[in-house]
Amino acid sequence: MLRFIILCSAISGSSLLLYFGLFGNKESDARRVFSTDEVVWYGLDFTKAHCVGTFDQGMGADPADGIELRDKWIPAWNNLVIAEPQNFNLKRSFRKRHVYYDLASVSQLNKTIDPEELLNYKETKIGIGTIRGMVKKYSNYEKVDGIGLVFVIENFNKNTKTAGLYVTFFDLATKKVLISEFMSGNPVGFGLRNYWAGAIKDILVWIDFYEFNKWKDKYYNKPPEEEPDNAVSKLQNAKADFF
Repeated sequence: MLRFIILCSAISGSSLLLYFGLFGNKESDARRVFSTDEVVWYGLDFTKAHCVGTFDQGMGADPADGIELRDKWIPAWNNLVIAEPQNFNLKRSFRKRHVYYDLASVSQLNKTIDPEELLNYKETKIGIGTIRGMVKKYSNYEKVDGIGLVFVIENFNKNTKTAGLYVTFFDLATKKVLISEFMSGNPVGFGLRNYWAGAIKDILVWIDFYEFNKWKDKYYNKPPEEEPDNAVSKLQNAKADFF
């Protein structure tokens, strides 16, 4: 898009300088999340998560320790999302024709979790810097280009009966985080596996019903703003080209 940039300066009086600036309107990174019809699902990343309270089969029966949560239940929650697409409808929630699965990286990273840190008595907070560092550790086995999607789990809190996580989209090639939005859901179901899987389903249903359209308005429908540093760089380049 060709724009006229008029700069006024006082050099030996008053002079008017006219520069031609070329500013591309290339689609912003975040907008790609909504324009593509496919996504690669990386799973539920628990590497920075806290599980707060007692995690049992119900009524205090057969409580799990941190090792069991890491080695049995985290894989079970991840596997269930793939095994029951009718209940965990990623295509519908995220408006995609194709969903590919690439859980290898997250599965391996989840195995490295410190069980004493995982089963905790207080909630944790995960910042965007931490999420970016987590995504940088992922490898690509299914696809090397496109958009990846991971749920970064922050807390499963039995005391408040809530699950909190970050719905995180990233560029597969660069591992750049494009969007990371916090969501919480309410667990429901019988048994430890189904109870917390119910919270993931609750979040997906709410994304389908409301959040995805809100994110689209936020990141896609709203015209992207020029970043100040980037605008200055383009102006300098335009001036150099003009002369």
